[in-house]
Amino acid sequence: MVRALLEDRFKLKIHRETREIPVYALTVTKGGPKLQPFKEGSCMAVDFSDPEHSSITMPEPGQPFPLVCGMGRLSNSGYDFPGSTMATFCRDISNRLDRPVVDRTKISGMFDIHLDLSIADVVNPAPESAPGTTAPIGSAIEKLGLKLEPTKGPGEFLVIDHIERPSAN
Repeated sequence: MVRALLEDRFKLKIHRETREIPVYALTVTKGGPKLQPFKEGSCMAVDFSDPEHSSITMPEPGQPFPLVCGMGRLSNSGYDFPGSTMATFCRDISNRLDRPVVDRTKISGMFDIHLDLSIADVVNPAPESAPGTTAPIGSAIEKLGLKLEPTKGPGEFLVIDHIERPSAN
């Protein structure tokens, strides 16, 4: 509905395009992965296709909000990704790095992933971390038998082909 409004009012013409961009490939080290299997009950499953998220149960006052399966959570004890697949893990760590992370591990299933990082490590990366480097997140990932390798991969873009100022009402 919004798209139709924009197309009509602004004569907007768009298309999606895939281009090669810098990415990190998440791969397995020679020693193999050291991932903890998913433990039932370690997180709360949420149906995000439900617009009301009625599957979310609010905790009692004073109780901590439970971990949500497939979503990273930063705390004083580290960076946790309960009930994560490699795809959801890549999506979450992409938000903390300078480029997207693509899964090239060929590992299936769900895991309870813990990265031994401080809040400062995640929120304020070291000043010597130049673009294209992954420290300290990359170092924590290597302890799991995984690694981040800079490479090229697909990136999806929304391209505006045409737009006009709207006419007066």
